[in-house]
Amino acid sequence: MSDNNPSGWIDRCVGWCVSVLFGTLVLYCALALLEAMLPTLLVILGVIGIVGLIVGGVVVFRTVRNRW
Repeated sequence: MSDNNPSGWIDRCVGWCVSVLFGTLVLYCALALLEAMLPTLLVILGVIGIVGLIVGGVVVFRTVRNRW
């Protein structure tokens, strides 16, 4: 039997369209979640960056001051 059934092609196209629709829905939800969390993430990253700069500055200052 040959697979020239028109309903087979239609089923594949519908399946592909549903897959694309589901993918875009998942992507939309992920971006909405990221957008909701972005201000908090930026604050956390900013605090980590400032602490890192302070610790790095202390290390450099102590290294320069306490030479052999």
